[in-house]
Amino acid sequence: MILRHRLRKAFNSRPGTPGRERERLARGTDIILVMMAGLLVIVCAIRILQG
Repeated sequence: MILRHRLRKAFNSRPGTPGRERERLARGTDIILVMMAGLLVIVCAIRILQG
């Protein structure tokens, strides 16, 4: 919750950047977080299968 608030505040505090760029940046960070979570799940599954 705090992280989301800080991210939104940081995006809103930049003057001169259009709203669409901020949406793209937010989507990019969401994609990166999902990819990192997926990678973590894959690594855990491989470690569990190897014993």
